[in-house]
Amino acid sequence: MEKLDLLITGARTATHDSRLRNIGVRDGRIVAFADASEDLGDAPVVVDAAGRWVIPGAIDTHSHIGQLASEYADLPGFSRDENYAFETRGAVAGGVTTALNYVKFGQGSLVEAYHDGVGAARRESRMDILFHGYVMNEDQLLEVPEAAAAGMRTFKMFMPYRGSEARDLGGIGSLNHAQMRRAFESIAAHGGQALVHAEDGDIVEHCMHQEIAQGMPTLASYERGRPVQAEGDAAWTALYLAEHARCPVTIVHVSSLEAIRVRRASGYPWAALESCPHYAVLNTASPIGAQGKVAPPLRSPELAAAISDAVMAGEIDFFGSDHNVWPAAAKTDLIGGRAGLPGIGLMLPLILTHFVHERGMSMERAIELTSTNAARRFDLPRKGWLGVGADADIVVLDTGERTVRAAELFSAVDFSPYEGLTLRSWPHTTICGGRLVYQDGEMVADDHRGTVLNEARGANPA
Repeated sequence: MEKLDLLITGARTATHDSRLRNIGVRDGRIVAFADASEDLGDAPVVVDAAGRWVIPGAIDTHSHIGQLASEYADLPGFSRDENYAFETRGAVAGGVTTALNYVKFGQGSLVEAYHDGVGAARRESRMDILFHGYVMNEDQLLEVPEAAAAGMRTFKMFMPYRGSEARDLGGIGSLNHAQMRRAFESIAAHGGQALVHAEDGDIVEHCMHQEIAQGMPTLASYERGRPVQAEGDAAWTALYLAEHARCPVTIVHVSSLEAIRVRRASGYPWAALESCPHYAVLNTASPIGAQGKVAPPLRSPELAAAISDAVMAGEIDFFGSDHNVWPAAAKTDLIGGRAGLPGIGLMLPLILTHFVHERGMSMERAIELTSTNAARRFDLPRKGWLGVGADADIVVLDTGERTVRAAELFSAVDFSPYEGLTLRSWPHTTICGGRLVYQDGEMVADDHRGTVLNEARGANPA
């Protein structure tokens, strides 16, 4: 038997099967998956899972590593390359081994922004990165063929952002409906998928104006400025236009039941729904003030509970963190503060805590939500499962009680909206590409670098 690079022993991998497994790794792949009684030979690195759950590394479908504001560039971890180093450390410590990360937003060339991000990820990312693109203006719409040839398969479109709000978020722009229709057609023609931030700009503009006039003192006020009707209205438009273009589409960061109802009603088979842990775990009553500003917004406690019920009922396909890297200084008030929450390092622990430990979700279903479904949706066939031939992106879990502290999350961000929350499960060990990178609170292989998966895909087959 050829010698292994790494061996995991005594792994629990199934709810209804009490047998433990040994997992052998060589050259970044799983090459043996056997009963714990079977001797797989020697390895220079042995991880004794000791009966703990061992699961595929999480895939965060929605992160914004490298989306920075120039006024904070002097802070540790807030330059471009440093940010990839800091935030991917935090991701790996949280059990995320692959991030579907957005190219830095702007009104300039999408392809140039993509190549800039690729360079930073190659130099500093501790995990695999698949870059999402975007279409925010006419020039970028025309860039879709070139972007697809460079390896991008997913393109985000925005519907709500206008004026000062768009400028404050780094030059984000929304397409009108005619441009969206053409974008769906072009994305489909080049073998891609669309991602849509579904909030209707007219409704948001009107409601935000009303709430700002009243001073917007609370998260509940901010939520009224971006009501659920805005999400539902935009989801209808997006799914209708995507269906006619025969373009696969994902409504991202679903915050309410409206997009769920729209998908049910439309029956469009190529539509997927992504949500984020903060819409289930946090709400407008959470005592976090402006640090809880995000778009779409946190909802009422009642709606957060309903969203959790919808997840349990199978209405959400996968999760992303929507990780943003603004420091606390950028989030001092609800009117002028930046929208976006940090969370990539807590996505998996929060889902395990809230859904598995508190609501009784099976671990198999949690694995689907955090890795398997995303791998299938975004054509990553060697990720999201454990077995011979899979990428050796593997997480060994711990259980008990652990308190969230922002200072322990490896991130450059100096706050967490989850500060003080008790976790019931979290990563003890994270293996990326067959290498032991994180274990028991420490980065043990900080020199590890992941792969830019867009490049691994090669040219667009369309």
